[in-house]
Amino acid sequence: MKQQTITVDPNQKVTLESIPGDLRAAGWDRPEIMAKTDGDKLDIISAADGIVISCEEDLILYLPRSADLNVKKVAGDAILQAINGPVALGPIAGDLTINDLGPVTLGTVSGDASLRNTGALNADTISGDFTLRGGHGVCAVENVGGDASVRDVDGMVTIAEVGSDLYVRNVHGAVTVKAGADVALYLSPVPGQTYDVNAGDDLIVRLTPEVKVKLHLNANSPESLQVDFPGVNLPEDCTSYEVLLGEQDEGVAEMLLTAGGDLLVTSRADPWKSAADFDHGDWHIPPIPPIPPLPPDFSERINRRVEASLQRAQAHIDAATRRSDAKVQAAMHRAEAKARAAEVRARSWQGRVVIGGRTVMNVSSSAPQGEPVSDDERLTVLKMLQEKKITLEEAEKLLAALEGK
Repeated sequence: MKQQTITVDPNQKVTLESIPGDLRAAGWDRPEIMAKTDGDKLDIISAADGIVISCEEDLILYLPRSADLNVKKVAGDAILQAINGPVALGPIAGDLTINDLGPVTLGTVSGDASLRNTGALNADTISGDFTLRGGHGVCAVENVGGDASVRDVDGMVTIAEVGSDLYVRNVHGAVTVKAGADVALYLSPVPGQTYDVNAGDDLIVRLTPEVKVKLHLNANSPESLQVDFPGVNLPEDCTSYEVLLGEQDEGVAEMLLTAGGDLLVTSRADPWKSAADFDHGDWHIPPIPPIPPLPPDFSERINRRVEASLQRAQAHIDAATRRSDAKVQAAMHRAEAKARAAEVRARSWQGRVVIGGRTVMNVSSSAPQGEPVSDDERLTVLKMLQEKKITLEEAEKLLAALEGK
């Protein structure tokens, strides 16, 4: 098992080379990429065009939400969620599950594809079933091998070919679809938009009673064609017919409806409910492993670092104090040495010692000439130096004055 974590830019471009197993990728709020694999190889390389990741087994990937993700190939299943940046997926040998993604460009999916709450979708071939719940932008799919179910899309929907049944509901844009079997269509046509629906078998279209639309109907036999709306009566023995529903304003929506079996346009819910039984219904996204928590000893490690920093700071303070004390001691030793030397030449002297325009010390001595400076006088000078009342230079002058110079 291998695991790596690196710091990256929030908008980092990330490329995944061929994944030999399953892929699980999720966006998070950290400016980091964390990759984990069950195999013995995990390479994360910083290239000129972004980060390149490769492995030999399944891959679990966390990356910044706004990252640009490009997956070249997945040999197993792929699950992606919570990525706002653009996502491009190459061939996927297994199933694909997507939740909360931005714009998606999709190659070939050999299994089923289940998408929820995505941005614009541009897909090639989905060999299994296709489910979309909540699309924000255009949904364009070239081919679906099984059933297809599309709901709650706020853009145009185009599916060139569906191998089996198709269910479309609540699409706020033009619709162009073709299915090999049944088609169930439930929506409110948008003025100025065109809805081109072709069913290999039965086609049922449910519209609201107050709809405004122009219908172009095509069926195989007169018995197969029915419009269940108040005030609409189709002529006998017709297989193609145009019907105007509601008040016809400028820019009204148009629906081109073609069925190989029965074609029913209705405002009632009962036929719709029975026709919508083939919808996939609710589905579940397998969760990827949770976001790794902070290490359990994180707080303890921080405390240790703070304590070590405090100890280093205290050591610097102690060293500076020792150097200062050493300088003071050296100065006092020099002053004492000068004082002892002055004792030999000391003379009786009486008066004031003035240094720098101020009286530093009153000295009065009745000692005979040649008597050394007393200990009390010398200690007085040293005490004044220690208390920083005089400088070292002033102390030396004072001792010199006491010596009689």
